Amino acid sequence: MTTLERIVIRLDWEESERGWGVRPDGCSLHLTQKDCERYVKKYWVGMPKEAPDEYSRPSGNPYPVQVSQKLYSELLESNDHSIMLCENNPKGIVPLRKLI
Repeated sequence: MTTLERIVIRLDWEESERGWGVRPDGCSLHLTQKDCERYVKKYWVGMPKEAPDEYSRPSGNPYPVQVSQKLYSELLESNDHSIMLCENNPKGIVPLRKLI
């Protein structure tokens, strides 16, 4: 598999905590843009109607990244072709804008 075949969608997340503010909360990876949209929709459907004291939310727009073979395999094996990574700068991910 070439590296171009390991291009996936990354969405950054942030945590909001009442009284403390907002801070980075990792990222999610998705096989396709549609997988990303479904993941976010499912996340919001599972949230209470009123904002809880602490919750995560998407931060910015999804963007393509190149991932390691290990991460790509994890995505292929996941039920919804999406995984959440709690690290802000996970190993095995290269933003495409840095490759250009």
